[in-house]
Amino acid sequence: MKQIFIALSLLLSVLTCFAQQTIEQKNGNLVSNPKMNEVSGEYYDWTKTMQPEHPWVRDYNQTLVMKMFLCSRDAQGKVDKVYFKFADALAVIRKLDNITLGLPKIVYLVGWQYNGHDSKYPALGEVNQALKREQDPTALESLQWLIREAKAYHTTVSLHINMIDAYEESPLWKEYFDNDIIAKDKEGKPIKGEDFGLQSYQISYAQEWKTGYAQKRIDGLIKMIPELKEGGTIHIDAFHSMQPVRPNEPISPYLGFTTEDEIGAQRKIMRYWRNYGIDVTAEGYMDGLRKDPFIGLQAMAWWYRENSFVNDQWVGKPDNFVSLPAQFSAFTPMHAEEEIKKDPENLSGLLEQFCLNVVPWYYKRNVDTSVSGDVIMTADEVICPVLWKDKALVAYSKRNINGKVIHLPSLWLGVKEVELSELTKDGPKPLKKQEVTDGVLTLDIQAGKPVIITAN
Repeated sequence: MKQIFIALSLLLSVLTCFAQQTIEQKNGNLVSNPKMNEVSGEYYDWTKTMQPEHPWVRDYNQTLVMKMFLCSRDAQGKVDKVYFKFADALAVIRKLDNITLGLPKIVYLVGWQYNGHDSKYPALGEVNQALKREQDPTALESLQWLIREAKAYHTTVSLHINMIDAYEESPLWKEYFDNDIIAKDKEGKPIKGEDFGLQSYQISYAQEWKTGYAQKRIDGLIKMIPELKEGGTIHIDAFHSMQPVRPNEPISPYLGFTTEDEIGAQRKIMRYWRNYGIDVTAEGYMDGLRKDPFIGLQAMAWWYRENSFVNDQWVGKPDNFVSLPAQFSAFTPMHAEEEIKKDPENLSGLLEQFCLNVVPWYYKRNVDTSVSGDVIMTADEVICPVLWKDKALVAYSKRNINGKVIHLPSLWLGVKEVELSELTKDGPKPLKKQEVTDGVLTLDIQAGKPVIITAN
């Protein structure tokens, strides 16, 4: 009798576990992970600690973030134009590393999935076959190869994804429609979104989370590309809290969820990614389609607009707000996406952006008070320490300057000679050596020619 009781107990345990892992057809709730709904959707009050909820995995004030557009799709959902295969992308990454003097970088790939950018969302389950290297059996293996090889060029390769848009061509369309994840009006008809060559629709974050499909999407992507955990970062494009064509209205009237419910689900999504050790970055902190900038949860914004924080009202805005600390306002000073697409051979314009935008950005956000000396940062001229290098300066001007006298940083005390190099897409090109007198250097700067000054 005792053995029968034990056997029945074990059977009951197995059946309970199985029941937890089934799909509840009525409500469409995927509960394959019993703890998945324990992730909090509560607001994070960053003012209590002046720190993010968890330390960022990556330091976005010391890492240059860029995007690379690989492939577009056409109005029929097919591959339109391949700009870069994975092998081509590595060649560009090498040049970017030369231009940026080995600065740590993150490159998010756009159009890496299915048939290119904005292809087959909400599905994330297939790497774009048009981008495969000939020697690899699959496009996935080519992507994994790129992620590995890019490390040699101080670059983390990660992905640009989307968690709000949906298209009828998607392999997940019927499943998402049947489970009411696709935004619907009160009569149950899908609500059209923006037209991106193909008609887009949006999903309800709250319903996707409730049914377990948000977790399933994230789990599946990480299972397919576990290297994402090592990179520690992901970019969620268009992470709006409201549908773009219906701002200030709940995403899906059919469900009865409020905008606040949708925002709560977005917080859960960010925390779910972070539980994998992956920071979430997005297009912006504040725009007309958000009420909460997710301060302390979103690690970085592609665009940062100080005026939006000062002038707009937003969830958690302190009284007498002036500005956000650097740890909550990370952004990129050089997007590079259009320049890469337009001129992958020469990367025209990026050398100037590096000098006028990137070096000053890094200096302002990481200034060492022990570093003294002449620092010039204007829209047309920069003379500034390259803080991620040992004893290096960049000098750049849009006009010719002769006999420019600069006082070298105090940390260069005792330096008697420096080496001048021109910065190119192939790296520094040695020009000459020049003497230093009492910490003072006299420079001639040719318009549009970046000069790197290093101590011998």
